[in-house]
Amino acid sequence: MKETRRQQHAAQSHPHWGRWLLLVILLGLVGYGAVQWYHVEQRRQLTVTPTTVKQTHRLIQRNAQVSRQQRHHQTTALDRTAGSANPTFTANLTQQLTAKKFSGTALVVKDDQVIYQKSFGWANKAKKQRNTPKTQYLINSLQKSMTGLLVMRAIEQGKLKMTDTLHQFYPQVKHGDRVTIRQMLNMEGGLLGDMKPDKDLGEHQVYRYAVKHVRVDTSQLNHFNYQPICYVMLAAILNQVTNQSYYHQFYQQIVTPLNLNATSFVQLRAQNAALSVGYNGQTPGSYTDPETPAAKDVSSRLGTGNATMSPSNVFKTVQAIVQGKRFSHASSAEKLLEPGVATPKYTGGMYHFADQGYYGHGVGNFYEDTFLVSTDGRTGVIFMSNNFYKKTMWPTWSTEDIAKATFKQVVTASTIS
Repeated sequence: MKETRRQQHAAQSHPHWGRWLLLVILLGLVGYGAVQWYHVEQRRQLTVTPTTVKQTHRLIQRNAQVSRQQRHHQTTALDRTAGSANPTFTANLTQQLTAKKFSGTALVVKDDQVIYQKSFGWANKAKKQRNTPKTQYLINSLQKSMTGLLVMRAIEQGKLKMTDTLHQFYPQVKHGDRVTIRQMLNMEGGLLGDMKPDKDLGEHQVYRYAVKHVRVDTSQLNHFNYQPICYVMLAAILNQVTNQSYYHQFYQQIVTPLNLNATSFVQLRAQNAALSVGYNGQTPGSYTDPETPAAKDVSSRLGTGNATMSPSNVFKTVQAIVQGKRFSHASSAEKLLEPGVATPKYTGGMYHFADQGYYGHGVGNFYEDTFLVSTDGRTGVIFMSNNFYKKTMWPTWSTEDIAKATFKQVVTASTIS
């Protein structure tokens, strides 16, 4: 039987349809591959450790933008002025801080309730911007506790052990085989070395500088000796075992999950209207000598003191550390902070405060910061100032002792009036 004209035409058309189908499939695969490549490249740009200053600033900015999109932005009690419910306590603390010419924000929390929050003075006198509960301050050495958190998370993930040595990561450091991660967390590893570069550095450059200048004093092994380079080296080791930028880890493991909406880094100060200006002077309160932290100082304090935060964000972070909120295992907070030891010590970026809790203090670039938090993480005192120059104002104008006394009062009192 002869084929009809329609059947002949259909037979001739089939090869063309097959070629079109193959083309569509190929285009789909190319498109899928392009999308996958785009996502991989975007992630690489967020995680890869930058070398130069420009690359580092760009990476911090990208991570800040992504984190902002991922976080909730609701206002809570921790972001508001408070104290009217405790008039006697409020009046007394305000009087003490006023007498110190305190410029900054003071936050007091008892049993998860804000019982005092008040801001004093100017965040930026030239622009007539006053300090508020959402004002950010350079946190200086308080950041070490957050680097400690990142180290403990790496240990939980099996990327590190407390018994690992410095030599395993940087064999060129003499006697590094005698220094463990635990000793570095506790500043008992005998590490010495100043982070004083003569220029601004990118993240990889900071690590190289630290490795070049760190040394081990074996006579100081197992003895506490406060040396910030311990935590720069911990950041460098974290970078090795995670293959991720410190800044990416900070945003994704701390800022985003804790919804820290008043946290940044000094490198982004030009885009951060909430960051207060630091003021120099013989005494607080004059606001005649504003200072900008030197870029070379800011970059070299990676892991040890170049983040900016509000008091509420500091409290939420140290509370999360003490309570183990950012750890997979309940025992990890105790492993990091070593509570209950016979002699109070420095561990994981915090000092033990007798048996009542933990304590941190930082001074630098015309800021002073103090936190105290109870062992259960429910009570705390945070003082942060933007008008403090240690050379001329310590100890007369420091509010550190007021913070300690306030914490002792609050943590032991059954009620505050």
